[in-house]
Amino acid sequence: MNKNLSKIFSLIVMSLILSACASHGLSNKQKRFLQNEGFNLTQEGWSLGLPDDLLFGSDQYQVAPKTKEKIAHLSKQLLKYDLSKLKIIGHTDNVGANDYNFKLSEKRAEAIKDLFIEQGYKRENIVTIGRGSTQPIVPNTNDANKATNRRVNITIIP
Repeated sequence: MNKNLSKIFSLIVMSLILSACASHGLSNKQKRFLQNEGFNLTQEGWSLGLPDDLLFGSDQYQVAPKTKEKIAHLSKQLLKYDLSKLKIIGHTDNVGANDYNFKLSEKRAEAIKDLFIEQGYKRENIVTIGRGSTQPIVPNTNDANKATNRRVNITIIP
């Protein structure tokens, strides 16, 4: 009898652990908010790709005023829902050398990080990563697609 009870207890504990992992440690309220803001649950967590009109120009990492406004709004909302830890991932198109593109993608991620810090985020709560041109979301076959691949993704760290 004790062995069966122990097995049932173990199954319940494992179910709870798996359930917490599946929700990435976020409350239902936080998940609803993220969905409403356009975040999608990915392998890396809840992630938002900045919209096409907020992307970077070729060989650029400077942030446009429209992007600054979007990040200011987003950062205030994220903090309101106690989502204060982020991973910011920069990407490039395939124009240029790989080493250069990795550095450029890191600068893009850092530029967005700086905007979050201006809005009250702690520097130590934001991780930045540059992925260069290694993860295009569309083929780099024309100028429009290359523009789409010059992007930054923001992922919530629970």
